[in-house]
Amino acid sequence: MTIEAETLVQLTAALQQRGIVLVSDVRFTRAPYRLNHLWTCTVE
Repeated sequence: MTIEAETLVQLTAALQQRGIVLVSDVRFTRAPYRLNHLWTCTVE
């Protein structure tokens, strides 16, 4: 699943909405990175 947000705070909120609260809960396929003014991460 790929998640995009304008800020890291919004990215964190989007992850929390999917039940991911702790960094240890996240299995990143690709760690958060900034592209075209959006923060993007890919998680399993």
